[in-house]
Amino acid sequence: MRVRLLPGERVLVRTRPNPLPLVGPVLAGFLLLAVGGFALGYLSRRDLAGLAEWQPLLLLLALAAVVLLLLRVVVRPLVRWSSNRYILTSMRLIHRRGATRRTEHQINLSAISQLQTEQGLLQRMVGSGTLVADLGFDRSHAYRDVPQLGTFKEYMVQAISELPLTRMFDGVDMEIDPEYARGGAPWAQQEWRGERS
Repeated sequence: MRVRLLPGERVLVRTRPNPLPLVGPVLAGFLLLAVGGFALGYLSRRDLAGLAEWQPLLLLLALAAVVLLLLRVVVRPLVRWSSNRYILTSMRLIHRRGATRRTEHQINLSAISQLQTEQGLLQRMVGSGTLVADLGFDRSHAYRDVPQLGTFKEYMVQAISELPLTRMFDGVDMEIDPEYARGGAPWAQQEWRGERS
């Protein structure tokens, strides 16, 4: 699904979370395959005492259990990871997730007051981590397993610095005249000068 861009907006980065959290499910999948293969091999032996008539049913149940566990332990995290997207535009940060039921969370870059990064030992080794966007008023949003965390944060800081200067007026962002941002409104200085002379 494509991002509907606002006028003047462009996509800077489009990425998935780092695949580091998939290491555990993949290792568990290999273990399940080994245990399942051993169980199926054991149940298919001809010398099972008293279970010869139940043997086809037991094999089918063991195979079904292995497949269901593989779906739960390996396929589900893989689908969840592949349906996650982080999209950084010149105006917004968008997090999309979900394969069947999609959810989307958007933050205007102008609303971010501070960026914080968090990395564990393994995350530092692969360059990923958690990016926390502080929105002020005790609100923040965490983006987990962001790949190349330092570079992603640099892109965000650059995009935020390129936004037009704004100020809050009754909860609405309004553009500021660059002269006003440098040292006050020129009209106020003119009025003040006019009163003095």
